[in-house]
Formats: sequence, structure tokens, C-alpha cells
Amino acid sequence: GHAGQDRTRERIEQERDLATAQARLREAQAALAETQQGLNAYRAETRRTLQERETQASLRGRQLTEEGTKADKRNALTRLTAPVAGTVQQLAVHTSGGVVTEAQVLLVLVPDDAEVTAEVVLENKDVGFVRAGQAATIKLETFPYTRYGTVEAQVRSITADAVQDEKRGAIFPASLVLSQAAISVDGKRIKLAPGMNLTAEIKTGKRRVIDYLLSPVQQHLNESIRER
Repeated sequence: GHAGQDRTRERIEQERDLATAQARLREAQAALAETQQGLNAYRAETRRTLQERETQASLRGRQLTEEGTKADKRNALTRLTAPVAGTVQQLAVHTSGGVVTEAQVLLVLVPDDAEVTAEVVLENKDVGFVRAGQAATIKLETFPYTRYGTVEAQVRSITADAVQDEKRGAIFPASLVLSQAAISVDGKRIKLAPGMNLTAEIKTGKRRVIDYLLSPVQQHLNESIRER
């Protein structure tokens, strides 16, 4: 009797333990499934986030590339590139963002190897003694020749038609080619530039003709530039 009761009780306890273990197993499996589901959701969300960021980064990259291209085009349209090395003179715009009009002259570029000429005038009484090719000596008003010396020049041309001057009467414009584009002033090389007044002594062989400059020293490019 007791042995049979003990076995029955033992079997019942084992069945109860088994049921408990099975219940715990199901709970663990459910928890595992939930965790796996959460992990899958996290992975999917992470992939989606990364894809969105990659898409946004790609879009931003294209936008930056387009903006850079536009900026390069703007710079190409606004940057002035000189065909030769030289010095900028008579700059028309001095402020950042300044507005210019179509066909407006923005600056004058004087090439480093440009020929320098001076436009002088001959009085009627002197014009007959002057010929193209004659030597001349230039004295700059800005730099006294007694201290800074003179500049040698040569007569290039003389205008055949006289121009009427109120004080001098009939005068004849002449063009002189200077032998140098700069002078040494206290150890520094100073370029001859528009606005420098001068006198020219033209050596005719018999006499010297002193001519006063009407138009300042002018720089010349490929062809003569005349001040109007």
C-alpha cells in the first residue's frame, strides 16, 4: 500500500515538475521570440536609417557639386585674366560689389614690356627743324633731372596738320618714343606713368627745341593710344 502511494505521489510531483518546466520553457521561448522580433525590428530600423542618411548624403553631395559648378562658372565670368603680365592703371571700380555697365572700361593694363611714348607739341616756328628719327632728351617734372637724370627718346612722328592753341597759335603734335619705361629714384625702380608732366629737348643739329607736354606720358600697347 505505502509503496504504491509513494510511487503515485512521486509520479504526480514529476508530472507537476514537468508541467512547470514546460511552462518555463514556453515562457523562455516566448521571451526569445520577442527578443528576436525586437532585434529584427532594430536591424530593419537601422538599415532604413542608414539608407535615409546615405540618400540624404548623396543628395547633399550632388547639391554641393552643382553649387560648386555654378560658383566656378560665376568665378570664370567675373574673373578678369590679362593676356600679358603688366601693371593695372586707371581702375574704374574701387569697391567690392560695385556695379559696372555693359562695355564699360574697367581698367587700363600696361604690359611690362610696353613701349612708352610721350605726346608733345611743336610750335609753328620750330616744326620745320624737326624730323622723325631725331634724338630727344626727356626731363620729368616730378623728378628733377639735376638729381634723377634724364630719359633719352627719339622722334617717332609729327602731325602734318596744325592745331590751333589760344596762347601759342598753330601747334603741331609730335610723338616721342622713350628709351626706357622706368627710372631709378633713390634706389627704387619707378615706372613712367600717365600723369607725369615733362619737357623734351629735341636735338635738331643746329638748335634745341623746347617743347612742353600737353598730354602726359602715355603707355602704348600694340598700337598708339591717343588721349582725346
